[in-house]
Amino acid sequence: MSAKSKSRRSGRRVVGVVAGLTIGATAVLSPVGAAQAASTDLPPLPDNAKLVGVPHKKLPAGAVRATEGAPRAGSYGSVFTNRPTLDGKTRVVNGTPANASEFPSVVGIRNLFIGWDENGQAGWYESTCTGTVLSPTKVLTAAHCTVDYPFGTSWVIAGRTNLDDETAGFVARVATTWTHQGYNLAAQYAGTALAPVDDVSVLTLKDALPATYTPVSLSGQGDQAPYTAGTSAEIVGYGMSDPNDGGSAGILHKGTVEMKSNTDCSSSYGAAYDANRMICAAGSTTPTTDTCHGDSGGPIFVAGKQVGITSWGKDPCGTTPGVYERLSYYNSSISSDLNKHGLVNLDWTGDGHSDLFTRGPDGILHFFTGSGLSSDGYGGINGYSKLNSWGSFAGYNKLFRTYNWNDDKTPSMMARDGAGNLYQWKTDGEGTIIGGRTQIGSGWGSFTDIMVTNNWTGDGRPNLMGRKADGTLVLYTSNGAGGWLNPKGTVIGTGWNSFNVVLTPGSWLGDGKQSLIGRRPTGELILFNSDGVGGWSNPKGTQIGSGWGGFPVFLSPGDWSGDNLIDLVGVNESGALRLYTTNGQGAWLDAKGKQLDTDWDYFNAVF
Repeated sequence: MSAKSKSRRSGRRVVGVVAGLTIGATAVLSPVGAAQAASTDLPPLPDNAKLVGVPHKKLPAGAVRATEGAPRAGSYGSVFTNRPTLDGKTRVVNGTPANASEFPSVVGIRNLFIGWDENGQAGWYESTCTGTVLSPTKVLTAAHCTVDYPFGTSWVIAGRTNLDDETAGFVARVATTWTHQGYNLAAQYAGTALAPVDDVSVLTLKDALPATYTPVSLSGQGDQAPYTAGTSAEIVGYGMSDPNDGGSAGILHKGTVEMKSNTDCSSSYGAAYDANRMICAAGSTTPTTDTCHGDSGGPIFVAGKQVGITSWGKDPCGTTPGVYERLSYYNSSISSDLNKHGLVNLDWTGDGHSDLFTRGPDGILHFFTGSGLSSDGYGGINGYSKLNSWGSFAGYNKLFRTYNWNDDKTPSMMARDGAGNLYQWKTDGEGTIIGGRTQIGSGWGSFTDIMVTNNWTGDGRPNLMGRKADGTLVLYTSNGAGGWLNPKGTVIGTGWNSFNVVLTPGSWLGDGKQSLIGRRPTGELILFNSDGVGGWSNPKGTQIGSGWGGFPVFLSPGDWSGDNLIDLVGVNESGALRLYTTNGQGAWLDAKGKQLDTDWDYFNAVF
C-alpha cells in the first residue's frame, strides 16, 4: 500500500555515484523547446514529491532544475543544424566541437524527473544522455540513461548540434525500453556494486526517425579485432566540457582516443573493471581526452564502427581512461530486441516504462510509476502519488486505460459510471490530463466487463470489447478521432461467460497480432489469438496456465520487468503484488512469479 511502502523508498537512489566511481550519463541543461508550439509549463508536482524525488546529493552529476516544459515530437525545420558559435570554448574534455551532420547516427536523449534542490525542496530536473540509431524506431544507449527517473518523461533528439536549437532536427517520444536484465541497479542502491555492469538499453520510439538519421554499424558478437591496445578510436557525445558546469552540456563534440589494454584498465580501476564486458580508452596526453557527464550511452567508434557504449569513469573527467560497454559482448542481446512486435506499455508519464493506477476504498486514485527494471530491489516501483486533487472515482464501476484512442500516440483514461455512461480523460502523454472528462458513449451498462485491445482488426486502431452476461463478445473500434467506426458494435464471439476474467495482453505470441486470455473459475488460463483481421486463429483456445484462481486482481501492464516482453501482474489473496514474465512468444520465463510489493489488497481496482 501507499504511504508506508513509499516512505521506505525515500532517499534510496545512488544514480551517478557507485563506490567512488561516477556514471557518465549525467549532465543536464535547460529543456529543449517545442516544435512550433513550445510548452513553457512544467507538470504539477505530486503532493508527496519530497518522498519520491532523488535527493540532491544523489542527483545525476551535473543535473539542473528544469525551467521550461517539454519538447514536442516531430520535425523542426532543416534536417541538421550547423556548428554553433562557442566563443572560443571547447565543449568536451580535450576534444573539439562537431556538426550533427558528421554523425547522423548519433542522437541526444533528454529525461525529465523529480529531484531535490540543495535546500531539500522537490522540483523538476533534467538530464542529458547520448545514443545511437539502430533503426528508425530503435536507439541504443546506456541502462542508467533510461532506468529509475521518478515520474520521468524521455525524448530522443536527432539532427541537432546544439540540443537547445529549435531550428532543425527531429524529436521522438519513447514507447518502450529494453534494459539488459543483468544491469546491477539493486547492488548500486545497496552500495555493494564496484561499478555498473551490463549498462545497456535500447529505446523503442513512438515516432519513427527520418531516414536521414542512419543506423550505426556495431561491432560483431565475439569480434575482438577493434579492441587491440593502441588502436585509434573516436568518442562522440553531448556531454559536458566542465564536470562542474551542467550548462556546458548539450553541444555535440568529438575526440580522438586510443584503446587501452586490459592490464592498463585494471590498473586504473581494479576489480571494478570486467575485461569480458568492458573496454577503456583515453587520449595520449594528461589530462586526457575523455567522455564526461552527458556523453553516457553514446558511441566509441573504431574505423566508423561502434565498438562500445559510454558507461562510467572517475571524476574529474579526463584524469583516467573512460570505461565503455564492450559491444562484442552485447551485440546478440541488443540485436534480439530489434524485431520485437507491437508491445504497448501502460505508460502514463512518457518514459517508456509501465505504470499502475489503483483506487482506494475512499474512491481516490493512487499512482505508482515504474522504474523500468523490476530487479531494482524495489519491485520496479520508483514513485507514488495519491491523486487527491482528481476527486473521488467511487462512482465508476469500471476503470481502464487506452492508448492512441485519438490517433495521438498518447494514453487516455476511461471509466464507466453506474448509469452505463462511458467517459474519457485525454492526456498530453507526459502524465498530465488535458481538457477534463468527456462523455464518449452511453448504454455500456449492458456489459459485465469492458476490455481494451490495440489493433484487433489490423487497421492500427485501438478497440474496446464488451462482454455481456450471456457470454456475447462485442467489438467497438476507434475512428482515430475519439469516436467510433462501428458505434453499434460487432459481435465477434459467444460463450465468454465461462470466464470470470478476460485479459487483453496485446501480442502474446510476438507476431504483432492481438490475443485474449480468459480465466476459468477453476483457475485455468485459456489463450485465444487473433488472425490479425478481426477473426480467430484458434477459436477453441489453448490452455497456457493453471492455478490462477487465487488472484482477485490480475492484468497485463505490457512490460514491467524491463526486457521489452509481455508480463502479467496479479494481486493475490494476501495482498501481494506479483510479477510473471514471458519470453514474448507465448511461453513463460517465470511461471512461479516473484513478489514486487505488499498490501495491495487495500485497493479495490488496479489498472
